[in-house]
Amino acid sequence: MKGTNGSDIEGLTLPVDEDFDPNIQLDNLGPKTSPASTIDVKIWAQTICTQLVLFLGQWPLWGGCQLSSSVCEQHDSSPPLSAELGPAVLEARHVQLMRFSDATLASLVELPALDMPAGGTTPGLMTSDRQVRILLRDIAGKACWDASALYYDPFIASSEEIQPLTIPDTIDSPRDDTLSSLPPPLPPDLLPDYKNSPPDKHQLDHVLAYIGHTSPEVTCGRRLDGAGASPLPPGAEDELVAALVAHRNAERLYLERRDSDDESDASETCATGYSSAAGPFDLCRQFLAQTGALAPSRRAHVQLLRRSDRLLRELRNLDALRCRETHKVAVIYVGKGQETRNEILSNRCGSPAYEAFLAALAWEVELESHVGFAGGLRGGGGGGVSAPYIATLTLEALFHVATRMPADTPDAILNKTRHLGNDEVHVVWSEHWRPYKRDTLPTQFCDVLIVLYPLPGGLLRCTVSRKPDVAVFGPLWEECVVRGSCGAALVRGAAFCGGRAVRATMPLYQHACSERARGLDALVAHHTQPATFEHFVQRVRDPVPPPDDRRPDQGSGRLAAALLDHGANSWATGAPHTVSPRPAKRLGPFKRPQPMQSAPHTAPPDVPTPRRAR
Repeated sequence: MKGTNGSDIEGLTLPVDEDFDPNIQLDNLGPKTSPASTIDVKIWAQTICTQLVLFLGQWPLWGGCQLSSSVCEQHDSSPPLSAELGPAVLEARHVQLMRFSDATLASLVELPALDMPAGGTTPGLMTSDRQVRILLRDIAGKACWDASALYYDPFIASSEEIQPLTIPDTIDSPRDDTLSSLPPPLPPDLLPDYKNSPPDKHQLDHVLAYIGHTSPEVTCGRRLDGAGASPLPPGAEDELVAALVAHRNAERLYLERRDSDDESDASETCATGYSSAAGPFDLCRQFLAQTGALAPSRRAHVQLLRRSDRLLRELRNLDALRCRETHKVAVIYVGKGQETRNEILSNRCGSPAYEAFLAALAWEVELESHVGFAGGLRGGGGGGVSAPYIATLTLEALFHVATRMPADTPDAILNKTRHLGNDEVHVVWSEHWRPYKRDTLPTQFCDVLIVLYPLPGGLLRCTVSRKPDVAVFGPLWEECVVRGSCGAALVRGAAFCGGRAVRATMPLYQHACSERARGLDALVAHHTQPATFEHFVQRVRDPVPPPDDRRPDQGSGRLAAALLDHGANSWATGAPHTVSPRPAKRLGPFKRPQPMQSAPHTAPPDVPTPRRAR
């Protein structure tokens, strides 16, 4: 109130509390520290629900399920398009880019029928000579599905040789050949068991005869093992069988005698289901209509996407984004007596305990054929032939193992140093009697350093060091001792937790699912093309309109300008055709055209000049 400190005001008693500061400045009212990275709970929940629906019970993916497909719109196209997602896709009449929902993008491509991996369809069914390929992009990745219409062709079944069934003169009842009509080989007072029963005979009749002999009160004066009366009247069963066989023979004879010309025409129409005069997107149109995408309830969600170069560029960027978090971890082996960088990086292999640790750390994959996260390594280059790799539903990790990379030349050692030095987490297996020094491999990274020292008895002593700004993580801590059998799993978990702790300090870091969700939102917001139902159906039928229909307003604009010019020129008698008297530029809302004083106003010659009323 007086512009002085609160403690200097007379008659004001302040509480004695170290947390209470009476001299609060304006710049101290906000939070002193803001979190470096935030977690969007809604996006995480959406990602977890999607992964549960898609991959629950299918991990590891041995059953053919795939996390993210590498197929694009231009693959297997006829006519062939460019090698990558380029401008040729925008002009393709068999490709349509759509939005199924706010979080799902769809691309429909109509292709010629491809050979199936299984070698064909189900016997008795025919497929079209075209097929529909659906590419779906969502927060869980990209999926590719191939769909084809199946048709039942009765001519395939009728083309087989028909063998009419002969009706026997007399049909014996099956009951005459059952065990119930044969005398039991065992006496009725003997209980049948595995000792006195033949192995190839059914013992139900013997058991029923034994029950009827030992307990006559349940038989009610009849044999339990005797055959019951038929529910049909006498002779009805034989007549029924004869009628069914006769009907089958008559039906096969009719199919065999049909006109061959009608059969061929009908078989082509039924088998292909696709005429040569059909458009290049007709099968996709049928697929959309039959799956309910054109229903009124889905109209608010299903929209077209504007076909532009920017859309293709953002689709390529979205495909390049990983749907899982990725980690690169350096693994270094230090032998006995090795202290310099060149000595350590020149190792081509390690001890048996070190090799067993690597085998339990991750899966060994070939870099040349590996399609997952490569961590900057490429097959045939300086990264070696193979590397340990592991993946779960939420992350991918590749380990840069120093002993797997070539070290024949100084350039190879330099390349190895670059790969290892750029990793945030380093795992060192040291069999040297001195502690491993952080500056052995000089780098500005290496935010987390985990050093393992083998001990007698199959134990490992672990030291964990981190930079001051990195938060504490687990499950390993400084100077802990673990068993060698569980050391690989603990080190792997600690490396991933350390990588997350390092990325939490980055101000602009976003998780893979957050970054992918942001890319999807940007695509939906910038490239959705609102359209009426008529225009939407027209573009579904023909994705790329003909050149004459792309600018419908251009022709009408030219016609209106020509009519105005013709009307203005017809007013002047004998005057040559000049430019229309319309203003060259649009006037503002508060500007008026200046009257022309030099040229007198003339009226059309055929129209009489109106007189003023008195």
